[in-house]
Amino acid sequence: MSKQQDKTTRELQGIRDTVESVWVAIVLAFVLRAFMIEAFVIPTGSMAPRLMGEHWNLVCPACGYEYAYGLDRQAGSPGRTQLRTPASAACPNCSMRYPATTHQQYLRGGDRVLVMKYLYNFTDPHPWDVVVFRNPQDNRENYIKRLIGLPGETIELVHGDVFVRVGDGPWQIRRKPHEAQEAMWQIVFHNDYQPDMEMLARQGAAREVPKWVPDGEWETSLQGRRFTFTGDSPSDLVFQADEDAFLPHYGYNQSSPSHQRFDRQSDVISDLRLSFVYTPQEAGSSVSMRLTSFEHGFQGELCADGTAVIRHDPPDETEGNWEEWGRTQIEPIAPGESRLVALSHVDFRLTLWVDGQAVLVSSDEQYAADHEVLIQRMQRVDRQWASLESEDGDEISARRLLPAEPIPTPQVALAAAGGPCRIDHLKLERDVYYTNSSIAPATYDAGFARVVGATSKASGWGTTGRPITLWKFADSPELDQFFLLGDNSPQSHDGRSWTDAAPTLILYNDEGEQVYQLGTVPRCNLIGKAFFVYWPSGYAVPGLPGLPVIPNVGKMRLIR
Repeated sequence: MSKQQDKTTRELQGIRDTVESVWVAIVLAFVLRAFMIEAFVIPTGSMAPRLMGEHWNLVCPACGYEYAYGLDRQAGSPGRTQLRTPASAACPNCSMRYPATTHQQYLRGGDRVLVMKYLYNFTDPHPWDVVVFRNPQDNRENYIKRLIGLPGETIELVHGDVFVRVGDGPWQIRRKPHEAQEAMWQIVFHNDYQPDMEMLARQGAAREVPKWVPDGEWETSLQGRRFTFTGDSPSDLVFQADEDAFLPHYGYNQSSPSHQRFDRQSDVISDLRLSFVYTPQEAGSSVSMRLTSFEHGFQGELCADGTAVIRHDPPDETEGNWEEWGRTQIEPIAPGESRLVALSHVDFRLTLWVDGQAVLVSSDEQYAADHEVLIQRMQRVDRQWASLESEDGDEISARRLLPAEPIPTPQVALAAAGGPCRIDHLKLERDVYYTNSSIAPATYDAGFARVVGATSKASGWGTTGRPITLWKFADSPELDQFFLLGDNSPQSHDGRSWTDAAPTLILYNDEGEQVYQLGTVPRCNLIGKAFFVYWPSGYAVPGLPGLPVIPNVGKMRLIR
Protein backbone atom coordinates (compact mmCIF):
# COMPACT_ATOMS: atom_id res chain seq x y z
CA MET A 1 0.00 0.00 0.00
CA SER A 2 1.36 3.42 -0.98
CA LYS A 3 1.81 6.23 1.52
CA GLN A 4 -1.07 8.15 -0.14
CA GLN A 5 -3.43 5.17 0.20
CA ASP A 6 -2.37 4.66 3.80
CA LYS A 7 -3.05 8.34 4.58
CA THR A 8 -6.48 8.11 2.90
CA THR A 9 -7.33 4.97 4.90
CA ARG A 10 -6.36 6.62 8.16
CA GLU A 11 -8.48 9.68 7.34
CA LEU A 12 -11.50 7.50 6.51
CA GLN A 13 -10.98 5.55 9.70
CA GLY A 14 -10.88 8.80 11.68
CA ILE A 15 -14.09 10.02 10.06
CA ARG A 16 -15.80 6.71 10.81
CA ASP A 17 -14.64 6.80 14.44
CA THR A 18 -15.96 10.35 14.78
CA VAL A 19 -19.33 9.43 13.29
CA GLU A 20 -19.56 6.37 15.54
CA SER A 21 -18.72 8.48 18.59
CA VAL A 22 -21.40 11.01 17.70
CA TRP A 23 -23.99 8.29 17.22
CA VAL A 24 -23.02 6.62 20.48
CA ALA A 25 -23.40 9.96 22.25
CA ILE A 26 -26.83 10.47 20.67
CA VAL A 27 -27.95 6.96 21.61
CA LEU A 28 -26.69 7.42 25.18
CA ALA A 29 -28.50 10.75 25.41
CA PHE A 30 -31.77 9.10 24.35
CA VAL A 31 -31.19 6.21 26.74
CA LEU A 32 -30.49 8.59 29.60
CA ARG A 33 -33.58 10.62 28.74
CA ALA A 34 -35.80 7.58 28.50
CA PHE A 35 -34.57 5.66 31.50
CA MET A 36 -32.48 7.79 33.84
CA ILE A 37 -32.40 11.59 33.49
CA GLU A 38 -34.71 14.02 31.73
CA ALA A 39 -34.81 17.79 31.46
CA PHE A 40 -37.89 19.77 32.43
CA VAL A 41 -38.79 23.47 32.22
CA ILE A 42 -40.26 25.09 35.33
CA PRO A 43 -43.72 26.23 34.11
CA THR A 44 -44.81 28.52 36.96
CA GLY A 45 -43.54 30.34 40.04
CA SER A 46 -45.01 27.91 42.58
CA MET A 47 -41.49 27.06 43.82
CA ALA A 48 -40.16 30.64 43.67
CA PRO A 49 -37.81 32.16 44.44
CA ARG A 50 -35.75 28.94 44.61
CA LEU A 51 -37.04 27.73 41.20
CA MET A 52 -38.57 30.23 38.82
CA GLY A 53 -41.00 30.14 35.95
CA GLU A 54 -41.20 32.93 33.39
CA HIS A 55 -40.19 36.13 35.15
CA TRP A 56 -38.46 39.47 35.04
CA ASN A 57 -35.11 40.05 36.75
CA LEU A 58 -35.41 43.41 38.50
CA VAL A 59 -33.06 45.61 40.51
CA CYS A 60 -34.79 47.84 43.04
CA PRO A 61 -34.05 51.49 42.13
CA ALA A 62 -34.25 52.49 45.83
CA CYS A 63 -32.00 49.94 47.56
CA GLY A 64 -30.31 48.01 44.72
CA TYR A 65 -31.63 44.61 45.84
CA GLU A 66 -32.01 42.18 42.92
CA TYR A 67 -35.13 40.03 42.77
CA ALA A 68 -37.30 38.10 40.37
CA TYR A 69 -40.88 39.05 39.56
CA GLY A 70 -43.06 36.34 38.07
CA LEU A 71 -45.33 36.35 35.05
CA ASP A 72 -49.04 35.95 35.77
CA ARG A 73 -50.62 34.36 32.70
CA GLN A 74 -54.07 34.56 34.26
CA ALA A 75 -53.72 38.33 34.51
CA GLY A 76 -53.33 38.57 30.76
CA SER A 77 -49.60 39.20 30.70
CA PRO A 78 -47.87 39.29 27.32
CA GLY A 79 -45.84 36.64 25.59
CA ARG A 80 -42.19 35.91 26.36
CA THR A 81 -40.66 38.05 23.68
CA GLN A 82 -42.87 41.09 24.16
CA LEU A 83 -41.30 44.19 25.67
CA ARG A 84 -42.98 45.69 28.73
CA THR A 85 -42.36 47.21 32.13
CA PRO A 86 -43.58 44.94 34.97
CA ALA A 87 -46.58 46.29 36.85
CA SER A 88 -47.14 46.01 40.61
CA ALA A 89 -43.66 44.63 41.37
CA ALA A 90 -42.48 45.47 44.89
CA CYS A 91 -39.00 45.00 46.33
CA PRO A 92 -39.00 42.30 49.04
CA ASN A 93 -36.27 44.19 50.91
CA CYS A 94 -37.62 47.76 51.10
CA SER A 95 -41.10 47.47 49.45
CA MET A 96 -40.29 50.06 46.77
CA ARG A 97 -42.72 49.72 43.87
CA TYR A 98 -40.99 49.22 40.55
CA PRO A 99 -41.74 52.55 38.82
CA ALA A 100 -43.28 52.71 35.38
CA THR A 101 -40.70 55.30 34.36
CA THR A 102 -37.83 52.82 34.81
CA HIS A 103 -36.38 51.33 31.63
CA GLN A 104 -38.40 48.51 30.12
CA GLN A 105 -37.54 44.90 30.96
CA TYR A 106 -37.56 41.72 28.91
CA LEU A 107 -39.28 38.60 30.18
CA ARG A 108 -36.99 35.69 31.11
CA GLY A 109 -37.76 32.04 30.58
CA GLY A 110 -38.24 29.50 33.36
CA ASP A 111 -35.41 27.54 34.94
CA ARG A 112 -34.57 24.21 33.32
CA VAL A 113 -33.91 21.32 35.68
CA LEU A 114 -32.65 17.76 35.49
CA VAL A 115 -34.77 15.04 37.03
CA MET A 116 -33.74 11.56 38.09
CA LYS A 117 -36.52 9.48 36.57
CA TYR A 118 -37.75 6.23 38.10
CA LEU A 119 -35.69 6.89 41.22
CA TYR A 120 -38.77 6.22 43.30
CA ASN A 121 -39.17 2.78 41.73
CA PHE A 122 -36.12 1.73 43.73
CA THR A 123 -36.23 3.93 46.82
CA ASP A 124 -39.00 5.65 48.75
CA PRO A 125 -39.40 9.42 48.50
CA HIS A 126 -38.25 11.46 51.47
CA PRO A 127 -40.00 14.44 53.05
CA TRP A 128 -38.83 17.77 51.59
CA ASP A 129 -37.68 16.20 48.28
CA VAL A 130 -38.40 18.45 45.28
CA VAL A 131 -40.44 16.18 43.01
CA VAL A 132 -41.66 16.32 39.40
CA PHE A 133 -44.98 14.56 38.90
CA ARG A 134 -47.97 14.37 36.59
CA ASN A 135 -50.69 16.76 37.69
CA PRO A 136 -53.42 14.54 39.21
CA GLN A 137 -56.03 16.93 37.82
CA ASP A 138 -54.65 16.72 34.28
CA ASN A 139 -52.06 14.05 33.56
CA ARG A 140 -50.92 15.91 30.43
CA GLU A 141 -49.21 18.50 32.65
CA ASN A 142 -46.04 18.12 34.70
CA TYR A 143 -45.82 19.88 38.05
CA ILE A 144 -42.91 20.44 40.43
CA LYS A 145 -43.47 20.80 44.19
CA ARG A 146 -41.93 19.86 47.52
CA LEU A 147 -42.98 16.57 49.11
CA ILE A 148 -44.57 17.16 52.52
CA GLY A 149 -46.48 13.99 53.46
CA LEU A 150 -45.97 10.24 52.99
CA PRO A 151 -48.47 7.34 52.71
CA GLY A 152 -49.97 6.41 56.06
CA GLU A 153 -49.42 9.86 57.57
CA THR A 154 -51.89 12.54 58.60
CA ILE A 155 -50.79 16.09 57.72
CA GLU A 156 -51.98 19.40 59.16
CA LEU A 157 -50.54 22.87 58.51
CA VAL A 158 -50.60 25.02 61.65
CA HIS A 159 -49.14 28.55 61.74
CA GLY A 160 -47.12 27.85 58.61
CA ASP A 161 -45.47 24.67 59.96
CA VAL A 162 -46.07 21.05 58.98
CA PHE A 163 -47.38 18.71 61.67
CA VAL A 164 -47.57 14.96 61.08
CA ARG A 165 -48.78 11.87 62.89
CA VAL A 166 -49.04 8.18 62.07
CA GLY A 167 -52.24 6.40 63.08
CA ASP A 168 -53.33 7.44 66.56
CA GLY A 169 -49.79 8.46 67.53
CA PRO A 170 -48.86 11.91 68.77
CA TRP A 171 -48.58 14.93 66.52
CA GLN A 172 -44.99 15.87 65.70
CA ILE A 173 -43.53 18.77 63.80
CA ARG A 174 -41.85 17.87 60.49
CA ARG A 175 -38.50 19.64 60.59
CA LYS A 176 -36.55 20.34 57.43
CA PRO A 177 -33.06 18.93 56.87
CA HIS A 178 -30.34 21.59 56.91
CA GLU A 179 -29.85 21.64 53.11
CA ALA A 180 -33.56 22.14 52.46
CA GLN A 181 -33.86 24.80 55.14
CA GLU A 182 -30.96 26.76 53.65
CA ALA A 183 -32.77 26.83 50.31
CA MET A 184 -36.05 27.97 51.87
CA TRP A 185 -34.96 31.11 53.74
CA GLN A 186 -36.60 34.30 52.43
CA ILE A 187 -35.37 37.86 52.89
CA VAL A 188 -36.99 40.18 55.44
CA PHE A 189 -34.31 42.89 55.37
CA HIS A 190 -30.67 42.95 54.27
CA ASN A 191 -28.85 45.89 55.84
CA ASP A 192 -26.27 45.97 53.01
CA TYR A 193 -29.06 47.27 50.75
CA GLN A 194 -29.90 50.63 52.28
CA PRO A 195 -32.89 52.27 50.54
CA ASP A 196 -32.96 55.80 49.20
CA MET A 197 -35.47 57.32 51.62
CA GLU A 198 -36.13 60.35 49.43
CA MET A 199 -37.09 58.09 46.55
CA LEU A 200 -39.42 56.10 48.80
CA ALA A 201 -40.95 59.28 50.18
CA ARG A 202 -41.67 60.60 46.67
CA GLN A 203 -43.45 57.37 45.88
CA GLY A 204 -45.44 57.41 49.10
CA ALA A 205 -44.35 54.11 50.64
CA ALA A 206 -47.30 52.07 51.85
CA ARG A 207 -45.50 50.73 54.92
CA GLU A 208 -42.59 51.52 57.17
CA VAL A 209 -39.18 50.67 55.74
CA PRO A 210 -37.31 48.27 58.07
CA LYS A 211 -34.23 49.67 59.79
CA TRP A 212 -31.84 49.03 62.66
CA VAL A 213 -32.00 51.62 65.44
CA PRO A 214 -28.88 51.91 67.64
CA ASP A 215 -29.21 52.53 71.37
CA GLY A 216 -26.08 53.54 73.25
CA GLU A 217 -22.51 53.56 72.05
CA TRP A 218 -22.94 52.52 68.43
CA GLU A 219 -21.52 54.29 65.42
CA THR A 220 -22.54 53.78 61.80
CA SER A 221 -20.43 53.99 58.66
CA LEU A 222 -20.51 52.94 55.00
CA GLN A 223 -23.86 54.74 54.65
CA GLY A 224 -25.42 52.71 57.47
CA ARG A 225 -24.15 49.34 56.31
CA ARG A 226 -21.64 48.90 59.15
CA PHE A 227 -22.19 49.21 62.90
CA THR A 228 -19.26 49.74 65.27
CA PHE A 229 -19.63 49.36 69.03
CA THR A 230 -17.27 51.59 70.98
CA GLY A 231 -18.16 51.05 74.65
CA ASP A 232 -18.21 48.47 77.43
CA SER A 233 -21.75 48.54 78.84
CA PRO A 234 -24.41 46.53 76.93
CA SER A 235 -26.00 48.50 74.10
CA ASP A 236 -28.74 47.37 71.69
CA LEU A 237 -29.36 47.49 67.97
CA VAL A 238 -33.12 47.11 67.62
CA PHE A 239 -34.84 46.01 64.41
CA GLN A 240 -37.70 48.37 63.71
CA ALA A 241 -40.40 47.40 61.22
CA ASP A 242 -44.17 47.24 61.02
CA GLU A 243 -46.13 43.99 61.06
CA ASP A 244 -46.19 43.75 57.25
CA ALA A 245 -42.49 42.87 57.25
CA PHE A 246 -43.36 39.57 58.95
CA LEU A 247 -46.22 38.55 56.65
CA PRO A 248 -45.63 36.01 53.85
CA HIS A 249 -45.07 38.57 51.09
CA TYR A 250 -43.07 37.47 48.05
CA GLY A 251 -41.29 39.88 45.74
CA TYR A 252 -41.91 37.28 43.03
CA ASN A 253 -45.70 37.58 43.23
CA GLN A 254 -48.24 39.96 41.84
CA SER A 255 -48.95 42.29 44.72
CA SER A 256 -52.61 43.09 44.35
CA PRO A 257 -54.82 42.26 47.38
CA SER A 258 -56.65 39.56 45.39
CA HIS A 259 -53.45 37.52 45.37
CA GLN A 260 -52.90 37.70 49.13
CA ARG A 261 -53.99 34.52 50.87
CA PHE A 262 -53.04 35.35 54.42
CA ASP A 263 -54.60 36.82 57.53
CA ARG A 264 -52.90 39.80 59.14
CA GLN A 265 -53.98 38.63 62.59
CA SER A 266 -52.63 35.10 62.37
CA ASP A 267 -50.10 34.74 59.53
CA VAL A 268 -47.32 36.55 61.38
CA ILE A 269 -44.07 34.68 60.71
CA SER A 270 -41.87 34.07 63.74
CA ASP A 271 -39.52 31.46 62.24
CA LEU A 272 -36.53 33.75 61.66
CA ARG A 273 -32.77 33.78 61.22
CA LEU A 274 -30.58 36.73 62.21
CA SER A 275 -27.05 36.63 60.77
CA PHE A 276 -24.04 38.97 60.56
CA VAL A 277 -20.24 39.08 60.48
CA TYR A 278 -18.82 39.74 63.96
CA THR A 279 -15.32 41.22 64.39
CA PRO A 280 -14.22 41.79 68.02
CA GLN A 281 -11.60 44.43 68.65
CA GLU A 282 -10.79 43.34 72.21
CA ALA A 283 -10.60 39.97 73.97
CA GLY A 284 -13.45 40.86 76.36
CA SER A 285 -15.96 41.64 73.59
CA SER A 286 -19.25 39.76 73.32
CA VAL A 287 -22.32 39.92 71.12
CA SER A 288 -25.85 38.61 71.72
CA MET A 289 -28.96 38.20 69.59
CA ARG A 290 -32.63 38.17 70.64
CA LEU A 291 -35.70 36.84 68.83
CA THR A 292 -39.29 36.33 69.98
CA SER A 293 -42.00 33.89 68.88
CA PHE A 294 -45.50 34.31 70.31
CA GLU A 295 -44.73 35.04 73.99
CA HIS A 296 -41.41 33.17 74.02
CA GLY A 297 -38.07 34.99 74.06
CA PHE A 298 -34.83 33.49 72.75
CA GLN A 299 -31.24 34.60 73.07
CA GLY A 300 -27.91 33.50 71.67
CA GLU A 301 -24.59 34.88 72.91
CA LEU A 302 -21.02 34.57 71.61
CA CYS A 303 -17.96 35.90 73.41
CA ALA A 304 -14.56 36.57 71.86
CA ASP A 305 -13.07 34.07 74.35
CA GLY A 306 -15.13 31.32 72.63
CA THR A 307 -17.97 31.01 75.15
CA ALA A 308 -21.32 30.34 73.46
CA VAL A 309 -24.70 30.30 75.25
CA ILE A 310 -28.38 29.98 74.32
CA ARG A 311 -31.17 31.10 76.66
CA HIS A 312 -34.96 31.13 76.85
CA ASP A 313 -37.39 33.61 78.38
CA PRO A 314 -40.60 31.60 79.06
CA PRO A 315 -44.05 33.12 78.51
CA ASP A 316 -44.87 34.04 82.09
CA GLU A 317 -45.68 37.27 83.86
CA THR A 318 -42.01 38.02 84.60
CA GLU A 319 -40.16 39.38 81.57
CA GLY A 320 -36.44 38.87 81.28
CA ASN A 321 -36.46 35.72 83.42
CA TRP A 322 -33.84 34.04 81.22
CA GLU A 323 -33.07 30.36 81.73
CA GLU A 324 -29.94 28.85 80.24
CA TRP A 325 -30.56 26.10 77.69
CA GLY A 326 -27.01 25.34 76.65
CA ARG A 327 -23.39 26.43 76.95
CA THR A 328 -20.26 25.36 75.10
CA GLN A 329 -16.74 26.50 74.31
CA ILE A 330 -15.38 27.03 70.80
CA GLU A 331 -12.05 28.33 69.57
CA PRO A 332 -11.47 31.91 70.78
CA ILE A 333 -11.75 34.76 68.29
CA ALA A 334 -8.61 36.90 68.17
CA PRO A 335 -9.09 40.68 67.97
CA GLY A 336 -9.48 41.67 64.33
CA GLU A 337 -10.65 38.21 63.22
CA SER A 338 -14.16 37.79 61.83
CA ARG A 339 -16.82 35.11 62.29
CA LEU A 340 -20.16 34.60 60.57
CA VAL A 341 -22.67 34.36 63.43
CA ALA A 342 -26.37 33.48 63.23
CA LEU A 343 -29.26 32.70 65.54
CA SER A 344 -32.20 30.82 64.02
CA HIS A 345 -35.59 29.95 65.41
CA VAL A 346 -37.38 27.59 63.05
CA ASP A 347 -39.71 24.58 63.42
CA PHE A 348 -39.68 24.92 67.23
CA ARG A 349 -35.90 24.70 67.43
CA LEU A 350 -33.35 27.33 68.46
CA THR A 351 -29.84 27.10 66.98
CA LEU A 352 -26.70 29.19 67.39
CA TRP A 353 -24.43 29.06 64.34
CA VAL A 354 -20.78 30.06 63.91
CA ASP A 355 -19.25 29.94 60.44
CA GLY A 356 -22.10 27.72 59.23
CA GLN A 357 -21.70 25.16 62.02
CA ALA A 358 -24.39 24.57 64.65
CA VAL A 359 -22.65 25.01 68.01
CA LEU A 360 -25.74 24.90 70.26
CA VAL A 361 -29.21 23.45 69.55
CA SER A 362 -32.28 23.35 71.79
CA SER A 363 -33.91 19.99 72.56
CA ASP A 364 -37.52 18.86 72.31
CA GLU A 365 -37.59 18.53 76.08
CA GLN A 366 -36.70 22.20 76.43
CA TYR A 367 -39.00 23.48 73.69
CA ALA A 368 -41.82 21.18 72.59
CA ALA A 369 -43.95 21.68 69.50
CA ASP A 370 -47.33 21.29 71.22
CA HIS A 371 -49.85 20.77 68.44
CA GLU A 372 -52.96 21.05 70.60
CA VAL A 373 -51.88 24.27 72.31
CA LEU A 374 -51.03 25.80 68.94
CA ILE A 375 -54.37 24.75 67.46
CA GLN A 376 -56.23 26.36 70.36
CA ARG A 377 -54.22 29.53 69.94
CA MET A 378 -54.80 29.74 66.20
CA GLN A 379 -58.53 28.98 66.00
CA ARG A 380 -61.58 30.95 67.07
CA VAL A 381 -64.91 30.69 65.24
CA ASP A 382 -67.12 33.71 64.63
CA ARG A 383 -70.24 32.16 66.22
CA GLN A 384 -72.87 34.38 64.58
CA TRP A 385 -71.53 33.72 61.10
CA ALA A 386 -71.10 30.01 61.85
CA SER A 387 -74.70 29.54 62.98
CA LEU A 388 -75.99 31.05 59.75
CA GLU A 389 -73.85 28.71 57.71
CA SER A 390 -74.78 25.68 59.76
CA GLU A 391 -78.45 26.06 58.73
CA ASP A 392 -77.38 25.21 55.19
CA GLY A 393 -75.20 22.32 56.32
CA ASP A 394 -72.16 24.04 54.92
CA GLU A 395 -68.68 24.08 56.43
CA ILE A 396 -66.98 27.08 58.00
CA SER A 397 -64.58 28.83 55.65
CA ALA A 398 -60.96 29.08 56.70
CA ARG A 399 -61.24 32.81 56.07
CA ARG A 400 -63.56 33.03 59.11
CA LEU A 401 -61.15 31.31 61.47
CA LEU A 402 -59.30 33.92 63.51
CA PRO A 403 -56.72 33.48 66.24
CA ALA A 404 -57.92 33.62 69.83
CA GLU A 405 -55.49 36.51 70.19
CA PRO A 406 -53.61 38.30 67.39
CA ILE A 407 -50.15 36.83 66.95
CA PRO A 408 -47.65 39.40 68.28
CA THR A 409 -45.15 40.92 65.89
CA PRO A 410 -41.72 39.35 66.48
CA GLN A 411 -39.12 41.42 68.27
CA VAL A 412 -35.54 41.26 66.95
CA ALA A 413 -32.46 42.86 68.48
CA LEU A 414 -28.69 42.59 68.70
CA ALA A 415 -26.49 43.76 71.58
CA ALA A 416 -22.76 44.16 72.24
CA ALA A 417 -20.80 44.52 75.47
CA GLY A 418 -17.35 44.15 76.99
CA GLY A 419 -15.36 46.14 74.47
CA PRO A 420 -15.32 47.41 70.88
CA CYS A 421 -16.49 45.26 67.99
CA ARG A 422 -17.76 45.62 64.43
CA ILE A 423 -20.94 44.25 62.84
CA ASP A 424 -21.16 43.83 59.05
CA HIS A 425 -23.58 42.23 56.57
CA LEU A 426 -26.50 42.24 59.01
CA LYS A 427 -29.40 40.25 57.58
CA LEU A 428 -32.81 39.03 58.79
CA GLU A 429 -34.57 36.16 56.98
CA ARG A 430 -37.77 34.18 57.42
CA ASP A 431 -38.81 30.61 56.78
CA VAL A 432 -41.33 29.47 54.16
CA TYR A 433 -44.80 29.83 55.68
CA TYR A 434 -47.55 27.50 54.45
CA THR A 435 -50.74 29.53 54.30
CA ASN A 436 -54.20 28.20 55.11
CA SER A 437 -55.74 28.61 51.67
CA SER A 438 -59.36 27.65 51.05
CA ILE A 439 -60.87 25.80 48.11
CA ALA A 440 -61.60 28.58 45.65
CA PRO A 441 -65.00 28.62 43.90
CA ALA A 442 -63.25 29.20 40.57
CA THR A 443 -61.69 25.74 40.78
CA TYR A 444 -64.67 24.08 42.44
CA ASP A 445 -66.12 21.00 40.67
CA ALA A 446 -69.44 20.55 42.45
CA GLY A 447 -70.30 17.20 40.88
CA PHE A 448 -67.12 15.43 41.89
CA ALA A 449 -66.15 17.35 45.02
CA ARG A 450 -69.43 16.63 46.78
CA VAL A 451 -68.86 12.90 46.36
CA VAL A 452 -65.75 13.10 48.53
CA GLY A 453 -67.04 15.64 51.02
CA ALA A 454 -65.64 18.93 49.73
CA THR A 455 -67.59 22.18 49.57
CA SER A 456 -66.94 25.43 47.76
CA LYS A 457 -66.36 27.17 51.12
CA ALA A 458 -64.23 24.44 52.67
CA SER A 459 -60.78 25.16 54.00
CA GLY A 460 -58.00 23.60 51.93
CA TRP A 461 -56.87 20.02 52.31
CA GLY A 462 -54.34 19.58 55.09
CA THR A 463 -54.86 23.09 56.49
CA THR A 464 -55.63 24.05 60.09
CA GLY A 465 -58.79 22.28 61.21
CA ARG A 466 -58.89 20.04 58.12
CA PRO A 467 -56.02 17.50 58.35
CA ILE A 468 -55.59 15.06 55.51
CA THR A 469 -54.77 11.36 55.97
CA LEU A 470 -52.74 9.88 53.12
CA TRP A 471 -53.80 6.35 52.24
CA LYS A 472 -51.37 3.47 51.98
CA PHE A 473 -52.31 0.37 49.97
CA ALA A 474 -50.48 -2.83 50.95
CA ASP A 475 -51.68 -4.70 47.83
CA SER A 476 -51.45 -1.78 45.38
CA PRO A 477 -48.44 0.40 46.27
CA GLU A 478 -48.79 2.30 42.98
CA LEU A 479 -51.88 3.92 44.54
CA ASP A 480 -50.07 5.09 47.69
CA GLN A 481 -50.76 8.79 48.26
CA PHE A 482 -48.40 11.72 48.80
CA PHE A 483 -48.98 15.37 49.73
CA LEU A 484 -47.00 18.07 47.90
CA LEU A 485 -46.86 21.84 48.32
CA GLY A 486 -45.08 24.73 46.61
CA ASP A 487 -42.48 26.89 48.38
CA ASN A 488 -44.32 29.96 47.06
CA SER A 489 -47.20 29.13 49.36
CA PRO A 490 -49.53 32.12 48.71
CA GLN A 491 -49.46 31.47 44.95
CA SER A 492 -49.01 27.74 44.58
CA HIS A 493 -51.85 25.72 43.11
CA ASP A 494 -51.04 22.54 45.02
CA GLY A 495 -52.56 19.77 47.13
CA ARG A 496 -54.37 22.21 49.41
CA SER A 497 -56.78 23.31 46.68
CA TRP A 498 -57.18 20.50 44.14
CA THR A 499 -60.87 19.78 43.50
CA ASP A 500 -60.68 17.61 40.41
CA ALA A 501 -59.11 14.35 39.23
CA ALA A 502 -57.81 13.23 35.83
CA PRO A 503 -59.97 10.62 34.06
CA THR A 504 -57.01 8.22 34.08
CA LEU A 505 -56.88 8.07 37.89
CA ILE A 506 -58.54 5.08 39.50
CA LEU A 507 -61.26 6.56 41.69
CA TYR A 508 -62.92 3.34 42.86
CA ASN A 509 -61.89 -0.32 42.92
CA ASP A 510 -64.04 -3.28 41.87
CA GLU A 511 -65.70 -3.36 45.30
CA GLY A 512 -66.78 0.27 44.94
CA GLU A 513 -64.29 1.54 47.51
CA GLN A 514 -62.72 4.94 46.90
CA VAL A 515 -58.98 4.64 46.18
CA TYR A 516 -58.14 8.25 45.30
CA GLN A 517 -58.83 11.36 47.36
CA LEU A 518 -58.54 14.94 46.23
CA GLY A 519 -55.41 16.86 47.15
CA THR A 520 -53.07 13.88 46.89
CA VAL A 521 -50.59 12.55 44.32
CA PRO A 522 -50.59 8.76 43.78
CA ARG A 523 -47.25 7.01 43.51
CA CYS A 524 -47.96 6.13 39.87
CA ASN A 525 -47.95 9.87 39.04
CA LEU A 526 -44.45 10.49 40.43
CA ILE A 527 -41.87 11.06 37.67
CA GLY A 528 -38.71 11.63 39.68
CA LYS A 529 -36.60 13.83 41.91
CA ALA A 530 -35.37 17.21 40.61
CA PHE A 531 -31.69 17.53 41.48
CA PHE A 532 -29.97 20.20 39.35
CA VAL A 533 -30.72 23.51 37.62
CA TYR A 534 -28.65 23.05 34.47
CA TRP A 535 -29.96 26.05 32.50
CA PRO A 536 -30.97 28.99 34.69
CA SER A 537 -32.87 31.76 32.98
CA GLY A 538 -30.01 33.52 31.29
CA TYR A 539 -28.53 36.54 29.65
CA ALA A 540 -29.67 38.06 26.38
CA VAL A 541 -27.76 37.72 23.14
CA PRO A 542 -25.86 40.98 22.42
CA GLY A 543 -28.06 43.12 20.22
CA LEU A 544 -31.09 40.86 20.83
CA PRO A 545 -32.35 41.74 24.32
CA GLY A 546 -35.54 39.75 23.81
CA LEU A 547 -33.63 36.45 23.57
CA PRO A 548 -32.15 35.57 27.02
CA VAL A 549 -30.71 32.26 25.80
CA ILE A 550 -27.21 32.45 27.29
CA PRO A 551 -27.24 30.43 30.55
CA ASN A 552 -26.34 32.21 33.77
CA VAL A 553 -23.60 29.78 34.83
CA GLY A 554 -23.31 31.38 38.26
CA LYS A 555 -26.87 30.29 39.07
CA MET A 556 -26.42 26.65 38.11
CA ARG A 557 -27.05 24.78 41.34
CA LEU A 558 -28.15 21.65 43.09
CA ILE A 559 -31.81 21.59 44.08
CA ARG A 560 -32.41 21.20 47.80
